Amino acid sequence: MPTRGVVSPRGPGAEDNVKNEMLNNRDLRPTPVSEKKMEMESQEPADLRGVTILSPREAEDLGPTEAEGSQRRRLLVPANGADPIDTLRLFFNYFPDIVPYESWNPLMRLMGLTDNDIHVARACASSPKDALYEMLVKWVSRMGREASVHTLLEALDAMGERCTKETIENHLVGSGKFIYLDDGAGSAVS
Repeated sequence: MPTRGVVSPRGPGAEDNVKNEMLNNRDLRPTPVSEKKMEMESQEPADLRGVTILSPREAEDLGPTEAEGSQRRRLLVPANGADPIDTLRLFFNYFPDIVPYESWNPLMRLMGLTDNDIHVARACASSPKDALYEMLVKWVSRMGREASVHTLLEALDAMGERCTKETIENHLVGSGKFIYLDDGAGSAVS
């Protein structure tokens, strides 16, 4: 799925600071290895171009005006390198409490289930609340490794369920099972 290019939350001064630091360090004679390292550090991985990862605190610090104007995709990854699908499955019982009931079918259609898949999942559910759980199980079964927490969050966002999306994100991170991927250093932060 394509990422959106947006303005850095660090502001225009951040790039100037990097340039100034490079100018200050130019008198030091870099070795060919350090030149290559600096060149590599200045390049972003292709799959993360235009993506900025914010901690929940950074997102709050942006305030409503900046946050709306700089929609950024924050990448969630399982903590400690756990399997993304298995970690996501741990929350299937939580989602029916958060996702509005009337959004379940449209959400699952956006995520790739057919109307027949949805009907079968609802028929297999032992209670109305279990229907979304069954749909999510069907979705993972159908999509395999392509199923991801990002597909779910993006579908909620596309439906206008931003509050639900943010509630789920906060719960996933708050549980300690997911963390935000830090794009700057290639590490992850919670």
